[in-house]
Amino acid sequence: MPFSSLRFGYFCDFHPRFVSGLDRSWQRPPGVLAKLVDSKAKKGMYYIEYTLKNPGESERHLYSVLGIANNGWYNRLYTLTGQYIDEESEKYRSEIEKVC
Repeated sequence: MPFSSLRFGYFCDFHPRFVSGLDRSWQRPPGVLAKLVDSKAKKGMYYIEYTLKNPGESERHLYSVLGIANNGWYNRLYTLTGQYIDEESEKYRSEIEKVC
């Protein structure tokens, strides 16, 4: 996906690094397992859906939106993340998708 943005660099490079940086499933003993579900770039913002699973816990679904704004002096990174556990998917998924 050759989409690029001057704000974050190349999108196809950013989203896999974002999620793989959270993955600790390779450790001994295994830690958090992180998987990328979906991602897109739109209007200078990145939208990332991913899952996290701690050993012995329910899988969590997360939706993150990342964007940068400049006030004339400084760049500021803004993020919004919504999450729900797998068992509560029917209850929260549509609401979190609307917000993010």
